[in-house]
Amino acid sequence: MAVAREKNFVSCIVYLHNDGNRVRDFMSKVCGIIQENFEKYEIICVNDGCVDDTLEQARNFLREDGGSHVVSLINLSYYQGVEAAMNAGRDLAVGDFIFEFDSCTMDFESSLILDVYRKSLEGYDVVAASPRHYIPLTSKLFYFVYNLGSHKQNRLRQDRFRIVSRRAVNRVNQLNVYIPYRKALYASCGLRMETVFYENARVAPRERRREERGSRSVLAMDTLIIFTDVLEKLSMLLSVLFFGALLVVFGDIVYSALGAIRPVEGWLSIMALMSLGFFMLFVLLTLIFKYLSVILNVSFKRQRYVIEGVEKLTK
Repeated sequence: MAVAREKNFVSCIVYLHNDGNRVRDFMSKVCGIIQENFEKYEIICVNDGCVDDTLEQARNFLREDGGSHVVSLINLSYYQGVEAAMNAGRDLAVGDFIFEFDSCTMDFESSLILDVYRKSLEGYDVVAASPRHYIPLTSKLFYFVYNLGSHKQNRLRQDRFRIVSRRAVNRVNQLNVYIPYRKALYASCGLRMETVFYENARVAPRERRREERGSRSVLAMDTLIIFTDVLEKLSMLLSVLFFGALLVVFGDIVYSALGAIRPVEGWLSIMALMSLGFFMLFVLLTLIFKYLSVILNVSFKRQRYVIEGVEKLTK
């Protein structure tokens, strides 16, 4: 007996960046589960400056599969990072629900895609699928710092993919014209979120190029600045330390003036403390300048991504 397929229109956004060795398997599982369970769907692949055979492998799969998949390909003009690429895909998507696959890492069963969708039907506008094991230390550190300083009810974790309702997309678009980090805005938009955990298998790590590592580092720093008060607390701590250093210097001067020790003997320690104070002062100035830079980008930046062209991979 055939299973009744879902009536909701779903869009699947797939981020592609040098995934030639796993894009076929990923597309096969995603297209299969989506086509089997949904009457109306679209798949949007975003090519973020691939320099390997990722696109060739994706085209070969679609040609050999012979299915009636509706697949669009967005070619960015150059590598722009996962956030800009996924923003481009989300702007093109028309589904009632949008699946966001930030990578082609497939350490979960394809049935999890349907589990996440069903969880969203329980009244959650954002549902993420998060692995339980083999999370990189850098990711653990980032999310720990973020959750420590965000003071939000919805905590962020590393996830493989998520589903977002059209209402959540509209809400996020109303919050800001520039979306630096989708997950943080989803957590801050006031709608219900949920996380589905799964037992994941270990996957071979993908080697990242220098530009990709750099963009992720910048994204992490901007996210902590915009969505948390971690750097504010750090600035306060540095200010307290600077004030403490001044008190020590003042105490050394008073002790030298009232005691039998000649003031010249404390000259080196005073200079060392003054140097430390100036160093912390410049650290504070650096943080302030970083804040101003982010504020200007958020307020006035309009060109979020640059598209070279959009093509239909299937008819």
